[in-house]
This record gives sequence, structure tokens and C-alpha cells, in this order.
Amino acid sequence: MQVSHGSSTQREAQDWQSALDRALEAHGGEAALAHYPHVANAFPSRSPNPHTGDFPLLDYRELKEWATYRGWRVRPAPERASEGEEYNPPVRFTRLEDGSQRFH
Repeated sequence: MQVSHGSSTQREAQDWQSALDRALEAHGGEAALAHYPHVANAFPSRSPNPHTGDFPLLDYRELKEWATYRGWRVRPAPERASEGEEYNPPVRFTRLEDGSQRFH
């Protein structure tokens, strides 16, 4: 399955990004977890996901840039993965300590 990057796919990714941004803002804590499929839909890789056709592969580079700009560090959280999620573990967001939140 090839991930398309047409304008509707870009709009969908932007909608997912907006939803993720709102959820992180509403969370208010120092750390948060997000389900891999939700984050992958917000930051889809151009490469197909070899593990599932249900959602795209996650573009961690783009996610990291986006999150850093908003004052978050991102890391996979494999220790929080359920059975069957070893290739798509939750994503941990941790607030950056230096207060470099530049967005809002």
C-alpha cells in the first residue's frame, strides 16, 4: 500500500495534527501518551507501513520537529505497548524543561 500525499491526505494530516495539538494543550500535564495510529495519521511517512495497512508509518522526524516547536519531546513508549503493538507502540510526549514552548 502506497501512502498518497495528495491535498486531501495533507488536509487530513493537518486535521489530525490540530486534534493532537488540542489534546496536548488540554492535557496540561508534564507527560502524555498518544496512540501510535493517531500520531501516524497526523505525521504519515511517505513509506508504506510494512506491519499494517490500517494506518500509515509514522514520520518521526516531522513529528519531532512539530513537537519540539510546541515545547514537547517525543519518544516511543514500547513499555506501554499492548500485545500486538510491538511495531506501533504508543508515543510519549514530555514537556521540554527549558520552557522553549514557542507556539501558542
